[in-house]
Amino acid sequence: MELRSSNPVFRNLEKTEVFVTSETATYTGIMMKTAIMLLAAVITGVLAVTVLADISMGLLFVSMIVAFISVIIASRSPRLAPTFAMIYAVAEGVLLGVITYLFETFLDIPGIAMTAMIGTASIFTVMLFLYSSRTIRVTPRFRKIMYGILLGILLFTVASMLLSLFGGPSLFIASNSLGLLVSGVFIVFGAFMLTLDFDRAEQIVKGGYGKEYEWMVAVGLMVTIVWIYLELLRFLAIISSNRR
Repeated sequence: MELRSSNPVFRNLEKTEVFVTSETATYTGIMMKTAIMLLAAVITGVLAVTVLADISMGLLFVSMIVAFISVIIASRSPRLAPTFAMIYAVAEGVLLGVITYLFETFLDIPGIAMTAMIGTASIFTVMLFLYSSRTIRVTPRFRKIMYGILLGILLFTVASMLLSLFGGPSLFIASNSLGLLVSGVFIVFGAFMLTLDFDRAEQIVKGGYGKEYEWMVAVGLMVTIVWIYLELLRFLAIISSNRR
């Protein structure tokens, strides 16, 4: 079976040599490691906004760089994946903590974090059920559609950035109906990315990959979960802004 995914972390697995070990990856192992990373991110995020007296853009930038580098390493090296997966979780926790703090404090939207977390968990649960029940099937055609949408999102992102540089409105921070539509589309895309991630996890387990690949799969799942959470934050912020 050909292994493909729209998640860049999982795409790297296709190019990585499979190391044969006495222990193979399991669904329980993947879910446990994903849960550990999410818990580490939540704890780090809370500490970042409660212990640190000064929330700066420098902290946001540094955590973003560390998270990006850690994802690259964790997705390419099975041996280093456990260490850098946790580094990614901690750095991402700081990043999400700061962003959430900015939404709740400076944008004055109390409770937005809890709502976004509940929404993310709900989307994850629903998509896992739809995938496990085979209501949604990951086929080669489905993957091609997802690749096409991903390319469209990348082009849209570049176009929006160029537009804002030349004095035009940024579609990512627009508080009108267009901004709401864009954020909604990104949330739906993230939800369907989860099904590709579930498919990747299934193929990793059935393919007899080693236990070290559980961390690599967990990193890929967390990347998608973070995507959905951030888009839900933006979606809720736009709704709140429109109500005022």
